[in-house]
Amino acid sequence: MIYLDANIFIYAYFKPKKGKILSEKIQWCKNEAKEIIKKINEEVNKYCISIIQLSEIVNLLKSVMSWEDLQKFIMGLISNKSIEIVEIPKLMYINAVNRISDYNMDSNAISALLIMKEMKIKQIYTFDHHYEHFEDIIRLPKIPQKFEKNIKK
Repeated sequence: MIYLDANIFIYAYFKPKKGKILSEKIQWCKNEAKEIIKKINEEVNKYCISIIQLSEIVNLLKSVMSWEDLQKFIMGLISNKSIEIVEIPKLMYINAVNRISDYNMDSNAISALLIMKEMKIKQIYTFDHHYEHFEDIIRLPKIPQKFEKNIKK
């Protein structure tokens, strides 16, 4: 099972402002994200996402999608047989909030980490570096070295 971070969907679906030229790094991330989405849609693997990451996706994509497209997109995720959508217990989220300064991550990212540990998930699709600090977590996709310093830590 592979955990799905919200930024995979953001890179795949967020469109730049008209006339804006994307950096090589951003273009690479967008292309990788689209390939990952293709695997998800083809139900190539089993995936997991929490309601928190799902909410992050909705909050960002609502500004670039029509309500109808957003509804179809979310219903597509919900109905995808290869995706398990999990809720997070209040105490787990409190635990995530309490660890913000320990992990140098936001509580939503920490909640993903806690869910992964609880469900024994070892891989995550994300472009965020902070998951690399955990020896038992494999961040996918592998980001080319030339982009490593430029992606959000």
